[in-house]
Amino acid sequence: MLAWLASALIGGAGALAVFPLSVMAGTSAYWDFPHGVVGGSWADMATSLSGYETFVRQGWTWPLLSVSGLGGAAGTNIIFTDSTPVLALLGRVLFRLTGTFVPLYGPWSGFCVVAMALASTALVRALGARSPMAAAAAAAIGVSMPALLARWGHLSLMAEWLVPLSLAAYVSLHRARRLHAMPTFGIVTGLSALSLLIHPYLFFMTGAVMGTVPLQAVRTGRMRLVTALAVLLAAAASLVVLMASMGHLSGAALEPAGGFGIYSTNLVSAFVPQLSGVLPFGPDFIIGGAWGQYEGFAYLGLGVLVLLWISRLSLLTRATLRAHPFLLAVVLGCTVLAVSNTVYLAQFHLFTVPLPDAVLRLVGIVRSSGRFIWVPVYLGAGLAVAAAARHPRAGIILLAAAALQWADAGPLRAMVRDSVASSAPPALDRSAWASALATVDRVVVDPPWQCIPNRADAAWFYHAAIEVQLMASATGRATNTIYAARVTPDCTVPPLTPGTLVIHLHGPAALVPPADFCQSSPNITACSLSLPADVLRGLTQVDTTLE
Repeated sequence: MLAWLASALIGGAGALAVFPLSVMAGTSAYWDFPHGVVGGSWADMATSLSGYETFVRQGWTWPLLSVSGLGGAAGTNIIFTDSTPVLALLGRVLFRLTGTFVPLYGPWSGFCVVAMALASTALVRALGARSPMAAAAAAAIGVSMPALLARWGHLSLMAEWLVPLSLAAYVSLHRARRLHAMPTFGIVTGLSALSLLIHPYLFFMTGAVMGTVPLQAVRTGRMRLVTALAVLLAAAASLVVLMASMGHLSGAALEPAGGFGIYSTNLVSAFVPQLSGVLPFGPDFIIGGAWGQYEGFAYLGLGVLVLLWISRLSLLTRATLRAHPFLLAVVLGCTVLAVSNTVYLAQFHLFTVPLPDAVLRLVGIVRSSGRFIWVPVYLGAGLAVAAAARHPRAGIILLAAAALQWADAGPLRAMVRDSVASSAPPALDRSAWASALATVDRVVVDPPWQCIPNRADAAWFYHAAIEVQLMASATGRATNTIYAARVTPDCTVPPLTPGTLVIHLHGPAALVPPADFCQSSPNITACSLSLPADVLRGLTQVDTTLE
């Protein structure tokens, strides 16, 4: 109990070190237009909120995660807006029970930090380090993992705690004297389903680790082959049903996307200090031969590196590796996926392995493959702490490593803290638009986000379209624009009906300062079939037409 209490308290301290209470409560103005430390996160977070708010206010459909009034005429599925389905489902239930919209991303953000502390403790305890000091060190290192802090801006992917939790479950089940079918099925399916309802990438990692549990049990004689196959088939069938009901098996969800080999990890990313608060590397120094390798940012942290040097990964003997062939295959597979077929060492491109088109299409489903480095990273961190806990001077070593890891993560922690100090700079006059949206039923953006021409001056239009999408969702207004993953563009302007606000995004955006977007842009015409002309003039401060 002392170990778990220490872990929970350290997790809470880690959350408070980056998020003010108002942010975690969801009441801060930051959530009006949030942004994180990941590049482009202002768009990612806005679209996550859009999907969540639209879903919570609508009724049940099939597939369950589909919504109307967001995107084209066919609507969209919030798995493409990264709206954390488990939160959206909970938010809808709360809305149905209370009639009150409950913003859950604030509590979720704090929860993910605390959960990382607890999951890290669970892993080292499963590995045999059960002292309160080992638990505290694991928790402090877990909440200071650079891979976690650098992910702020992708709300669903903040659930990296699922990776050490699944590894802890594997080790715990491996150490059980005998495995019974139903409990094993429940743990394997439950963790996999939870990860699926958070983010598909986390599902691939967690599901792969959990899939090795019955196989390992057969190898060690704790489960019969027939029983293990029954567990795996039942788990697979249950997950397929869940995927079908949520919409994960739709054609768009399984469509590959470009980027495999770009959004990868670097061979030295885990070991070269980056954004370090201890060693003299500048805050902009992030290893990556390809610009997309921020997705594979995997720096272990100085505390973990010191523990690895002290322990020399003493727990990974040849006998241990031979004893866990299935987990070893998963870890190696995740590492190969993370590195991809285009291999970089620091800034140097070493080689590219040509792959057949069929293989590229398959791996394109997980184009940001650099994220798979989290499996070896969190396993390595857990092994380092557990091995150090066996040292004769374990107490002082673990304390020093935890303090070093915390200090080393200081710049990243400061970046997260600074990002939540205020919302992203708005391009539109929020008060004017709020008044206008209150009098219309839907908003039509011409062209919608996915159809804005990709030219040098388009970034400003993208920003405006995202803001319109966020405000429309927050006020329950349907809109044809959507920023989402793997959505087929629908560039047709829907028929105009009474109660429609039309926003035209045309012309050279570079001519207009972003701060004056709504007030003085000659490139945007806002018009409506129902709004009075004087309201429109007050809305845009430019010449407008009433259609």
